[in-house]
Amino acid sequence: MSNTMEFGGGVEEVDTRGLLSRASDIAAGLKHPVPAFFHLCFKTLALFTYIFGTWFSSSFVNIFVLCVLLLAFDFWTVKNVTGRLMVGLRWWSEVRDDGSTEWKFEAQEDNLQSTTLDVGVFWLGLILPAIVWFLFGIGSLFRLSFDWLLLIATALSLSFANIIGYVRCKKDARSKINTGLASIVTRAGMNNSVGRALTSAAGTAFGL
Repeated sequence: MSNTMEFGGGVEEVDTRGLLSRASDIAAGLKHPVPAFFHLCFKTLALFTYIFGTWFSSSFVNIFVLCVLLLAFDFWTVKNVTGRLMVGLRWWSEVRDDGSTEWKFEAQEDNLQSTTLDVGVFWLGLILPAIVWFLFGIGSLFRLSFDWLLLIATALSLSFANIIGYVRCKKDARSKINTGLASIVTRAGMNNSVGRALTSAAGTAFGL
């Protein structure tokens, strides 16, 4: 019995080291690990707050406000920091003298010091959370949870604003997304069918 327990502990230790090694390999392929972390951080925290917030608070208002704050932090970070550093893209709007809004898109990739993994993390982190929020929205609609639907609509609005802005920055956005997703799928050890499904979903969703 003792031998069995030792064997089980050894397997668990090997699995843990394997996961840490894989995570280390992925991080080693990033030229901008800190921006990549914050590119995913606020999105993940917002989703966790939405999913598990009721475990810690019975107040919908508290959960709603915290989620919106996290989503706002994410929107600002992606729009002003991670897009410029990780993929060399920027978008912004300016108000003209006549009161109309002019949208501007900029791509500066000639001297971009990013790897394909940086690009993949950026695009996957941009698109995948929006898909998750969309699925949550469908669930809330079927449950007639219109209060939660308002939160999801806010998340989708902020997500799609960044997605549309960055996709319009590049005419070859499809090839960049495909390359980045392929890099992540390879490094994470996923099979090819998963990579094709992610790429197809991105192209279908945003008309790339």
